[in-house]
Parts: sequence; C-alpha cells; structure tokens
Amino acid sequence: VLINMNAHVRPSLDENKSKNWVLNGKNNSFYYYLIDRYNGSPTHSAIINSYVDMIYANGLGARNSGLNTSDWMRFKVIFKDEDLRRIISDFVIFNEFSTQVIKAKNKKDLGQIKHLPKERVAPSVENDEEEIEKYWYCRNWNKQSTYKPDDYPAFGTSNEEIEIYNGKPYKAGKTYFSEPDYLAGLPYCEMEEQIANYYISHIKNGLSFGYIINIPDGNNLTPEEKDDLEKKIKQKLTGSGNAGKFILSFNGRDAEITVTPLQVNDAHKQWEYLTSESRQQI
Repeated sequence: VLINMNAHVRPSLDENKSKNWVLNGKNNSFYYYLIDRYNGSPTHSAIINSYVDMIYANGLGARNSGLNTSDWMRFKVIFKDEDLRRIISDFVIFNEFSTQVIKAKNKKDLGQIKHLPKERVAPSVENDEEEIEKYWYCRNWNKQSTYKPDDYPAFGTSNEEIEIYNGKPYKAGKTYFSEPDYLAGLPYCEMEEQIANYYISHIKNGLSFGYIINIPDGNNLTPEEKDDLEKKIKQKLTGSGNAGKFILSFNGRDAEITVTPLQVNDAHKQWEYLTSESRQQI
C-alpha cells in the first residue's frame, strides 16, 4: 500500500460572497473528512472517545445545587446532558462546536441550548467590522437543492427567538474555522484504514498476491486500445481494496491464454515494516 503523505493538504475555504457564506472546503468537505477518519481508524476513534469520556466525566455539577434546587432543575432543562456530551464530542473532533440558542417566550430569558452538528453549520462572510453576523444551517451541504440552507443570526446580535453560537479557540490566522490539534496525524489515521482494507481484501481473494493474465494477440492492439485497457486495469488495481486482483499481459498471436498466480507468504510482515517506518518518521 503506497500512501503519499505530502498529498494530504487542508482544503481551501470556499467563500461564496453572492450567497454570503463560507464553507470549510467544498460543501464543508473537511468536516466530513474528519468524520471519516474518526469512523475508519480504530486507534483514532478510541483516542477521541477517551478524551470525550474524560472531559464529560459525570457531566455538569453545582456545589450549591441542593440549596437552589429549582434553579438547578431549570438549568438542567435548558442545557441537557445529551447536548453537552455532543458538544464535547464535536469539540474534540473538530476543535469547535455549534449550538442553537433558543430564547424563552418573553424573548429575554434563556429558554434552551441545543447542540447543532458542526458539519452542518457555516459562517457568513465577515462584514466591514470583521464580524460574523449570522450562520447558515444546511442538513446536507452536498444536496443544497434538496436541503435549502437557512440563515440564523449570530448569538447576541439580534432580538430573534433563535440564534446560533459557534465556539472555537483562538488561533492566529483562523478567522472562520479552527482545526483539530491532531491535524498532523491525519495521514496516519488514513494509513491505518488502508492497511486494514488491504488485509481484508487480501484474505477475501484467497491470500493470493494477484494474477498475471497473458492476452494472446495483444501486440496487434492499437496504442489507443492498450491505453484504454491500461486505464481500466489501473482502476481495478489501485487502492487497498484491490489486493489480490489480476494483471493483464499482452502477448503475440500464437500464445495461449494463461493465468499465473502470484503467491506471497510474508504479506503479514509488510505491516511490521510500515509501522517501524512510521515510528521513525514520528
């Protein structure tokens, strides 16, 4: 499995001034990339879950909750434990989070704080005072025609019933979005996924390293035909999920079709080599 570590570059911001929003990569793709790494790498997922558990612990508490029971119960209604845990999870994965702040009926008191999935929220373009006046919410930024983005004022900027608060730590040069502290480790998260895919594919293909298929009369094919076949073969062979697939070889007219298996008995040692190389790089 060959992975080019230098190819992993953070996507550029997708600033759309006509629609007045800024996305974290095309269609907020960077958030989805981080989610995929969380779901795909068992080591990364275990570390993230451990951090979430340690931060959340037993949830929020108050020393004087027994003396002010009514106020404490009201607070627990405003800010539920499940929303707190989701906010912490988003913060650990994305290093930022978003919440929906809902005012009470009198539009003065706080009514409720609800978690919003961070990958669904996008800030507006800064105004002349370098302030973000509102945020956009879309259920799926890849399907904007189906799920039309709705805008909500930023927390503390309006008298509207619903506002959005976005929390993130300050980082120099990061106006719209933060980035996770584990950013430099993302290639290794993806490498772990690809190694797992490689071995699963290797096992499903009978522990064979692949096959060479000799095609008779292949020399009479035009260069364009050979290029077309080569592209199709590369599509089948490229990636960790194609371990143990076949290779085509074009021969003369008199050659017969033969299938030659390629056996390898030390595939398990490749993981040991990769991990030792990774440790040296770290």
